[in-house]
Amino acid sequence: MTTEYFDKLLQGNNAIKVDDENYIFNDYELYSTESKLSKNYNSLEELLSDNPKIKEIIEKTYEFYLPLEGGRGQGSGAMGGGFTSAGGRKGNNREVLLNAELNLGTSGGNSVDMVLDRFKEKYGNATREYAIAVDSQGFVHQHIKGGKSSVGIEGNKGETIIHNHPSGGNFSKADLQNVASTKAKGIVATSSNTSQKATYTFEKTDKFKSKEFLKAVDKAKWPTKYDYDKGASWWLKKNQSTYGYKFTESHK
Repeated sequence: MTTEYFDKLLQGNNAIKVDDENYIFNDYELYSTESKLSKNYNSLEELLSDNPKIKEIIEKTYEFYLPLEGGRGQGSGAMGGGFTSAGGRKGNNREVLLNAELNLGTSGGNSVDMVLDRFKEKYGNATREYAIAVDSQGFVHQHIKGGKSSVGIEGNKGETIIHNHPSGGNFSKADLQNVASTKAKGIVATSSNTSQKATYTFEKTDKFKSKEFLKAVDKAKWPTKYDYDKGASWWLKKNQSTYGYKFTESHK
Protein backbone atom coordinates (compact mmCIF):
# COMPACT_ATOMS: atom_id res chain seq x y z
CA MET A 1 0.00 0.00 0.00
CA THR A 2 1.07 3.61 -0.36
CA THR A 3 2.40 5.45 2.66
CA GLU A 4 -0.39 8.03 2.17
CA TYR A 5 -3.02 5.31 2.47
CA PHE A 6 -1.23 3.84 5.49
CA ASP A 7 -1.34 7.26 7.17
CA LYS A 8 -5.12 7.44 6.68
CA LEU A 9 -5.48 3.90 8.00
CA LEU A 10 -3.33 4.81 11.00
CA GLN A 11 -5.54 7.78 11.87
CA GLY A 12 -8.55 5.46 11.97
CA ASN A 13 -6.87 3.31 14.62
CA ASN A 14 -4.96 3.81 17.85
CA ALA A 15 -1.90 2.09 16.40
CA ILE A 16 -0.83 -0.40 13.73
CA LYS A 17 1.58 -3.28 14.22
CA VAL A 18 3.79 -3.26 11.14
CA ASP A 19 5.92 -6.34 11.92
CA ASP A 20 6.61 -8.78 14.75
CA GLU A 21 8.27 -6.06 16.82
CA ASN A 22 7.06 -2.57 15.98
CA TYR A 23 3.87 -0.58 16.56
CA ILE A 24 3.26 2.85 15.11
CA PHE A 25 0.80 4.93 17.19
CA ASN A 26 -1.45 7.45 15.48
CA ASP A 27 0.57 10.32 16.94
CA TYR A 28 3.67 8.91 15.14
CA GLU A 29 5.32 7.28 18.11
CA LEU A 30 7.29 4.17 17.14
CA TYR A 31 7.28 1.52 19.89
CA SER A 32 9.37 -1.66 19.99
CA THR A 33 7.96 -4.60 21.92
CA GLU A 34 11.45 -6.11 22.08
CA SER A 35 13.44 -3.17 23.46
CA LYS A 36 10.40 -1.56 25.18
CA LEU A 37 11.67 1.76 23.84
CA SER A 38 9.81 4.49 21.96
CA LYS A 39 10.79 7.26 19.61
CA ASN A 40 8.50 10.18 18.74
CA TYR A 41 8.21 11.81 15.33
CA ASN A 42 6.34 14.81 13.97
CA SER A 43 4.99 13.02 10.91
CA LEU A 44 4.86 9.63 9.21
CA GLU A 45 7.24 10.94 6.56
CA GLU A 46 9.81 11.73 9.24
CA LEU A 47 9.33 8.32 10.90
CA LEU A 48 9.77 6.42 7.64
CA SER A 49 12.77 8.48 6.62
CA ASP A 50 14.44 7.40 9.86
CA ASN A 51 13.29 3.77 9.49
CA PRO A 52 13.54 2.74 5.81
CA LYS A 53 12.91 -0.96 6.58
CA ILE A 54 9.50 -0.09 8.01
CA LYS A 55 8.70 1.98 4.93
CA GLU A 56 9.59 -1.04 2.79
CA ILE A 57 7.28 -3.27 4.84
CA ILE A 58 4.37 -0.85 4.46
CA GLU A 59 4.82 -0.51 0.71
CA LYS A 60 4.93 -4.30 0.28
CA THR A 61 1.87 -4.97 2.48
CA TYR A 62 -1.61 -5.21 0.94
CA GLU A 63 -3.51 -5.01 4.25
CA PHE A 64 -2.88 -4.98 7.98
CA TYR A 65 -5.09 -7.04 10.29
CA LEU A 66 -5.16 -8.23 13.90
CA PRO A 67 -3.01 -11.33 14.38
CA LEU A 68 -4.83 -12.96 17.31
CA GLU A 69 -2.98 -15.86 18.91
CA GLY A 70 -3.91 -18.54 21.42
CA GLY A 71 -2.56 -18.18 24.94
CA ARG A 72 -0.31 -20.79 26.48
CA GLY A 73 -2.98 -22.02 28.88
CA GLN A 74 -2.65 -23.95 32.10
CA GLY A 75 -0.21 -26.40 30.61
CA SER A 76 2.52 -23.77 30.83
CA GLY A 77 2.90 -24.17 34.58
CA ALA A 78 4.18 -21.43 36.89
CA MET A 79 5.04 -18.53 34.62
CA GLY A 80 6.08 -15.93 37.17
CA GLY A 81 4.32 -13.29 35.12
CA GLY A 82 4.21 -12.24 31.54
CA PHE A 83 1.73 -12.47 28.69
CA THR A 84 2.77 -14.80 25.89
CA SER A 85 1.41 -15.88 22.53
CA ALA A 86 1.31 -19.23 20.82
CA GLY A 87 3.17 -18.03 17.77
CA GLY A 88 2.37 -18.51 14.12
CA ARG A 89 1.47 -14.89 13.39
CA LYS A 90 2.30 -15.16 9.69
CA GLY A 91 1.36 -17.73 7.07
CA ASN A 92 -1.87 -19.37 5.97
CA ASN A 93 -3.98 -18.24 8.90
CA ARG A 94 -6.69 -16.21 7.17
CA GLU A 95 -9.50 -17.63 5.02
CA VAL A 96 -12.59 -15.46 4.61
CA LEU A 97 -15.86 -17.34 5.32
CA LEU A 98 -19.50 -16.34 4.82
CA ASN A 99 -20.90 -13.94 7.42
CA ALA A 100 -24.34 -15.46 6.85
CA GLU A 101 -23.26 -18.61 8.72
CA LEU A 102 -23.43 -16.60 11.96
CA ASN A 103 -26.23 -14.21 10.95
CA LEU A 104 -28.91 -16.85 10.40
CA GLY A 105 -32.07 -16.91 12.51
CA THR A 106 -31.95 -13.29 13.60
CA SER A 107 -35.54 -12.27 12.72
CA GLY A 108 -36.55 -12.28 16.38
CA GLY A 109 -33.82 -9.82 17.36
CA ASN A 110 -30.13 -10.12 17.87
CA SER A 111 -27.29 -9.11 20.21
CA VAL A 112 -23.57 -9.67 20.73
CA ASP A 113 -24.38 -12.27 23.41
CA MET A 114 -26.66 -14.18 21.04
CA VAL A 115 -23.95 -14.23 18.39
CA LEU A 116 -21.44 -15.39 21.02
CA ASP A 117 -23.71 -18.32 21.86
CA ARG A 118 -23.96 -19.28 18.18
CA PHE A 119 -20.19 -18.97 17.81
CA LYS A 120 -19.63 -21.28 20.81
CA GLU A 121 -22.08 -23.80 19.42
CA LYS A 122 -20.42 -23.79 16.00
CA TYR A 123 -16.79 -23.81 17.14
CA GLY A 124 -17.05 -25.31 20.62
CA ASN A 125 -14.79 -28.24 19.70
CA ALA A 126 -12.73 -26.68 16.89
CA THR A 127 -9.06 -27.63 16.66
CA ARG A 128 -8.10 -24.41 14.85
CA GLU A 129 -8.88 -20.76 15.49
CA TYR A 130 -11.85 -18.89 14.05
CA ALA A 131 -12.79 -15.25 14.52
CA ILE A 132 -15.75 -12.97 13.86
CA ALA A 133 -16.32 -9.23 14.15
CA VAL A 134 -19.80 -8.27 15.38
CA ASP A 135 -21.31 -4.82 15.82
CA SER A 136 -23.37 -3.57 18.77
CA GLN A 137 -26.60 -4.68 17.07
CA GLY A 138 -25.38 -8.26 16.80
CA PHE A 139 -24.62 -8.26 13.07
CA VAL A 140 -21.52 -10.17 11.98
CA HIS A 141 -19.33 -8.20 9.53
CA GLN A 142 -16.37 -10.60 9.27
CA HIS A 143 -15.97 -14.36 9.61
CA ILE A 144 -12.42 -15.73 9.37
CA LYS A 145 -10.93 -19.23 9.49
CA GLY A 146 -7.43 -19.29 10.94
CA GLY A 147 -4.69 -21.77 11.73
CA LYS A 148 -4.06 -24.05 14.70
CA SER A 149 -2.77 -21.25 16.92
CA SER A 150 -3.62 -17.94 15.22
CA VAL A 151 -6.19 -16.08 13.16
CA GLY A 152 -6.06 -12.70 11.42
CA ILE A 153 -9.03 -10.31 11.45
CA GLU A 154 -9.69 -6.58 11.18
CA GLY A 155 -11.19 -4.71 14.11
CA ASN A 156 -13.42 -1.81 13.08
CA LYS A 157 -14.82 0.93 15.30
CA GLY A 158 -17.38 -0.27 17.83
CA GLU A 159 -17.11 -3.94 16.91
CA THR A 160 -16.46 -6.84 19.27
CA ILE A 161 -13.97 -9.48 18.12
CA ILE A 162 -14.90 -13.04 19.12
CA HIS A 163 -12.45 -15.89 18.62
CA ASN A 164 -11.71 -19.34 20.03
CA HIS A 165 -8.60 -20.79 21.65
CA PRO A 166 -8.09 -24.50 20.93
CA SER A 167 -5.77 -24.54 23.97
CA GLY A 168 -8.58 -23.27 26.18
CA GLY A 169 -6.31 -20.57 27.58
CA ASN A 170 -6.71 -16.93 28.59
CA PHE A 171 -5.95 -13.93 26.37
CA SER A 172 -2.56 -13.88 24.71
CA LYS A 173 -0.30 -10.86 24.44
CA ALA A 174 -1.27 -10.53 20.77
CA ASP A 175 -4.99 -10.58 21.62
CA LEU A 176 -4.69 -7.72 24.10
CA GLN A 177 -2.15 -5.52 22.36
CA ASN A 178 -3.75 -5.76 18.95
CA VAL A 179 -7.30 -5.03 20.09
CA ALA A 180 -5.89 -2.08 22.06
CA SER A 181 -4.42 -0.75 18.83
CA THR A 182 -7.85 -0.50 17.16
CA LYS A 183 -11.12 1.34 17.74
CA ALA A 184 -12.84 -2.00 18.34
CA LYS A 185 -15.03 -2.15 21.44
CA GLY A 186 -13.42 -5.27 22.84
CA ILE A 187 -12.48 -8.90 22.42
CA VAL A 188 -13.77 -12.29 23.59
CA ALA A 189 -11.76 -15.53 23.79
CA THR A 190 -13.72 -18.76 24.08
CA SER A 191 -12.34 -22.24 24.71
CA SER A 192 -12.72 -25.02 22.17
CA ASN A 193 -10.70 -27.37 24.38
CA THR A 194 -13.07 -30.21 25.31
CA SER A 195 -11.68 -30.54 28.85
CA GLN A 196 -11.14 -26.87 29.70
CA LYS A 197 -14.13 -24.61 28.99
CA ALA A 198 -13.87 -20.89 29.69
CA THR A 199 -14.86 -17.53 28.21
CA TYR A 200 -12.76 -14.40 28.73
CA THR A 201 -14.12 -10.93 27.89
CA PHE A 202 -12.22 -7.64 27.57
CA GLU A 203 -14.29 -4.49 26.96
CA LYS A 204 -13.00 -0.93 26.68
CA THR A 205 -14.66 1.94 28.54
CA ASP A 206 -14.72 5.57 27.41
CA LYS A 207 -11.65 6.09 29.62
CA PHE A 208 -9.56 3.43 27.90
CA LYS A 209 -5.87 4.34 27.64
CA SER A 210 -4.78 2.45 24.55
CA LYS A 211 -1.12 3.42 24.41
CA GLU A 212 -0.48 2.97 28.14
CA PHE A 213 -2.29 -0.39 28.18
CA LEU A 214 -0.47 -1.74 25.13
CA LYS A 215 2.89 -0.98 26.74
CA ALA A 216 1.83 -2.28 30.16
CA VAL A 217 0.93 -5.69 28.70
CA ASP A 218 4.55 -5.98 27.54
CA LYS A 219 5.80 -5.51 31.10
CA ALA A 220 3.08 -7.38 33.03
CA LYS A 221 4.06 -9.45 36.06
CA TRP A 222 2.06 -11.58 38.48
CA PRO A 223 2.79 -13.80 41.50
CA THR A 224 4.70 -16.98 40.68
CA LYS A 225 2.07 -19.08 42.50
CA TYR A 226 -0.28 -18.53 39.55
CA ASP A 227 -0.22 -20.44 36.27
CA TYR A 228 -0.72 -18.50 33.04
CA ASP A 229 -4.52 -18.38 33.03
CA LYS A 230 -4.90 -17.38 36.67
CA GLY A 231 -2.01 -14.94 36.49
CA ALA A 232 -3.40 -13.23 33.40
CA SER A 233 -6.79 -12.92 35.08
CA TRP A 234 -5.18 -11.55 38.24
CA TRP A 235 -3.35 -8.84 36.27
CA LEU A 236 -6.33 -7.94 34.07
CA LYS A 237 -8.68 -7.62 37.08
CA LYS A 238 -6.13 -5.60 39.05
CA ASN A 239 -5.58 -2.99 36.31
CA GLN A 240 -9.14 -2.36 35.11
CA SER A 241 -9.48 1.12 36.62
CA THR A 242 -5.87 2.08 35.80
CA TYR A 243 -6.30 1.63 32.04
CA GLY A 244 -10.06 1.95 31.61
CA TYR A 245 -11.53 -1.43 30.66
CA LYS A 246 -13.69 -4.24 32.05
CA PHE A 247 -12.50 -7.84 32.27
CA THR A 248 -14.68 -10.84 33.09
CA GLU A 249 -14.27 -14.61 32.93
CA SER A 250 -16.70 -17.50 33.00
CA HIS A 251 -15.85 -21.18 33.50
CA LYS A 252 -18.63 -23.42 32.23
